[in-house]
Order: sequence, then structure tokens, then C-alpha cells
Amino acid sequence: MKATIVLIANNEAENYGRRLMLEAHKAGNLGFEMARLPQHVSLKQPFSIPDLGLFEEFFDQFAKDINPVKIEFNEVTIHPSNVLGYESGCMSIHAVKSEELAYIQNNLFRSLEKRFGKCPADHDDDYEFHMTIAIGGAPFENYKKAFQEMNRKDYRKTFLFNRLGLLYYDDDSIKPGTYFCYKIVNL
Repeated sequence: MKATIVLIANNEAENYGRRLMLEAHKAGNLGFEMARLPQHVSLKQPFSIPDLGLFEEFFDQFAKDINPVKIEFNEVTIHPSNVLGYESGCMSIHAVKSEELAYIQNNLFRSLEKRFGKCPADHDDDYEFHMTIAIGGAPFENYKKAFQEMNRKDYRKTFLFNRLGLLYYDDDSIKPGTYFCYKIVNL
């Protein structure tokens, strides 16, 4: 099993992300796989956990030290992805890495290592903060088509992320239908 901790959008950002999800789908027939989760900015990619109960205790304690954070977005991005077990794509809105966001992430990494030891995940060293609006559901060519249309717009917006979420993955290969947002707390 895997899990991760994410900053969850306020209602304004949630609605914005959902609107972009629909626009991306209409532009490239990308589907709605991301509708499975609330709009969020991950602090770390999914990683193996020893026990959900122990990790939930960690999550509850970690949440006590986090305050709401404003996150600035600036552009739409795409890249190939096979995270769901097949070749496809991922479309996101890039988030600017602020000092506050970097501090929260670094604090999470230190706290995880102190409690559980090494917790490696993809992109621990080169993670780019983002809010995903589409993943899987279509070939990468469809993502390119949607990107061409959506890239013409201005995505510079700032939103408040005032909740913390614990995402749970029952299948280590992250197959569709095996993950969900297990818990949300207000910051």
C-alpha cells in the first residue's frame, strides 16, 4: 500500500480545477480520472507505508503544524505518463515554488524520515509543484491536442489551500479504482 500527503484546494480553486478538467476533456477527449481526487498540490509523490493506522497518526500530528498557504499558478503543462499502468499523458497547472511551499515540503520529508526512516518516492529530488487536471484516459496525442488549445489562455491565479489530505493507494501500481482521498483536515 502507498499513501501521500497533499494540500487541498479551497472551493474557489476546486471549482477552477474542475472547470479546467472539463475544458481539457472537451479539447482532447481526456476523460475524468482526476475527478476521483479533490483538486490538490502534492507535497510528495505516493510512497510505500508500513501501516495505514500508523500513517494516519503521523498525518494527524503533521497537520497540526501546517497553516493555510496561498499557491500561485502560472501555466498549463503536459508530459507523457504511464503512472496508471499504460502509456498516456498528464496535464497540470504549474504551481510556483514559494518559500512557504518549499518549507512545508522539506518539513514533511524530515518528519517522515524521523518517524518511518527513508520513504523514497518518484521525483523526491526534482518535484515540480502542480495541480493535475487530467491524467490517463487517452493517448498522449490527445493531450497534445488539448494542450495546443488550452495553452492560449492565461493561468496566472493564486488560490488558498486550507486543508490537508491523506491520499491512500491500495494497489502499489496505482491502477484506476484503487486509490482515493482517505482523510481531510482543515488547516
